[in-house]
Amino acid sequence: MARRSYNQLCGLAAALDVTSQRWAMLIVRDLVPGPRRFTDLFEGLPGVSTDMLAQRLRELDDAGAIRKIELRDPAPVTLYELTERGRELATIGAQLARWGMPLLQGADRGQLHSNPRWALQSIASRCASSLPEGVAEGYVEFVIDGSTDLSLALTPAGASIRYGRADEAPIARVECTSDAFFAALARPGSAGDTPDFEVDGDLTTVQALLGALR
Repeated sequence: MARRSYNQLCGLAAALDVTSQRWAMLIVRDLVPGPRRFTDLFEGLPGVSTDMLAQRLRELDDAGAIRKIELRDPAPVTLYELTERGRELATIGAQLARWGMPLLQGADRGQLHSNPRWALQSIASRCASSLPEGVAEGYVEFVIDGSTDLSLALTPAGASIRYGRADEAPIARVECTSDAFFAALARPGSAGDTPDFEVDGDLTTVQALLGALR
């Protein structure tokens, strides 16, 4: 299917020709924490088809927002990552996400796809320029449902998120289920009170991070 265009000599229209296509900005969102394989992106975008994902990746590549990288060790693999222009686009996406948060008030989580990573990315975005009161500097690791590893880097300049474990010993490590994560997100002060949300380390920092979206 040919991509629809506004056909306007306007930077905003040209940008929307790429970014307003379904799934485009969500692909950018999912590449913020780091490079991903095609299968990783597919599994993280419920409802997308493989053909549509491939098309959007080509369009973002053509626009200079992403690039493919080929790794040979320990096994051949193709990854997609954001370029500098892609990171600029991700910053705009984070602003759109903040704009959209009020639209989720009263939403029925049972009727919507949810993912703790999306919430953690929103937390990192909210804390991107400064850390909230009660948040210490260092790394916080999240292991969700026993398989998803994410880490937040907390520095005086703010917070950022990445796939995988921290580069150094974390100040806190959280192991939880998705349901327990969202329960703690709704009541940050309860984080660490249940066996399905275990915190090893700085509980105050974890609770303050979860409260950043309130």
